[in-house]
Amino acid sequence: MSVSSTVFLGTPTEKTSDGFEDTYLFDVSRVYKGDLASVTSVGTLANGNGCGTSYVLGTEQLMFVSAPYDVDAEHEGYSCGPATETGFDIQAAVESVYGAGYAPSAGGTPSVGVSADRSTVIGGGAAVALLVVLGWLGWKRRAQ
Repeated sequence: MSVSSTVFLGTPTEKTSDGFEDTYLFDVSRVYKGDLASVTSVGTLANGNGCGTSYVLGTEQLMFVSAPYDVDAEHEGYSCGPATETGFDIQAAVESVYGAGYAPSAGGTPSVGVSADRSTVIGGGAAVALLVVLGWLGWKRRAQ
């Protein structure tokens, strides 16, 4: 638990992905370690790459996150983080170390927005460039 820079109880409400990185928007209900607003973003490597993980939207969970290293979000989540066996009350363990926690401050990340992978952006840019060239050629033909 001490390795994580932030520990909180929250619910993922939104997810975006660029194919390499998934970014989740969390509504934070309780903070145990760190300083958090009521809404924050957690990034993770997509598809389980290099300890990347996934979260179920709408399902509250206890989060152990760190400062971002491989992701473009406020925090980074890992599947290689604290693991527990069935029957272990991790929230009770967290509260025994950090106390009952506190409510987050107001504000935070308003939305993780819309995201597209690089190939989509490059393909879209190429399509626009092609349309511009074809339009210019058509205009040139009519002008002659």
